[in-house]
Amino acid sequence: MVRPELPYQDHYEIARNAGVDRLRAGFDTRRLEQLGAALIGDSIGLDVLCWQFRLTLEPFSMVLLPGGQEVSIVWQILVLDYLSGHPGSSPGRFVSFADFPDARGYLPTFDKRVIQRLSFGVARNPEEFVRRAEQCAGARGSDVPLTYLFRLFPKLELQVIRHEGDEDLPPSCNILFPDNALDLLTAECMVAAAERLASALEGKGPARG
Repeated sequence: MVRPELPYQDHYEIARNAGVDRLRAGFDTRRLEQLGAALIGDSIGLDVLCWQFRLTLEPFSMVLLPGGQEVSIVWQILVLDYLSGHPGSSPGRFVSFADFPDARGYLPTFDKRVIQRLSFGVARNPEEFVRRAEQCAGARGSDVPLTYLFRLFPKLELQVIRHEGDEDLPPSCNILFPDNALDLLTAECMVAAAERLASALEGKGPARG
C-alpha cells in the first residue's frame, strides 16, 4: 500500500499549530483575563510591547492593529505560549537566564542570539540604544549601568542592562527575566522573547514579511 504524501510543514508551523491546539483545549476566559488579554467577541486582544495584537481561534489568525497585517510566525508562537501560561505567582525579582535550571540547555543559543547580538549591535552606542529603547516604550531605570524595563506582555516584563565597558572590555548587554518567567513561557520561548525584544530594538516590527 502506498501512503499518500503528507503536506510539508516546517518546525515553526508545527510549533504554531501545537500552540493553537493547546490554547483551544485549555481555553479559560478567567485565566486569559488574568494574563491581561481582552476578550472582544470571538477574538482576543493583547498588548505586546508597543503594539496591539488581535487573534481569533476559529479560524486561527493573528494580526497587528490597526492595519490588520499578519503577525510573523515567531511572534504567533510566542503569543500562543504566553496565553497558555499560568499567571498564579507574582514576580519577586529579576534574574539572569542562567538562573533558571530548566533553561540552561539553551544558554549557548541565548548568548549567541541575544547577548552577542545586542552587545555588538544596537547597544554599542549609548545614545542609539536610548533612542531605540524609548521607541519601544521602554521605561528608563538607572543610569549606571543603563537599564530599561520593557513590558513585553501585560504580565511579563523584561529588563535590559547595558554596561559601558572600559579600555579593556567593550560595552555589553544582558536581558533579565522575572523569576516567575517559566510560569508564563517555556524555556525555548524565553529565548524567543528576548530575541523578539532585540529585533524590536533594532527597529524591526512584528508583522510578517
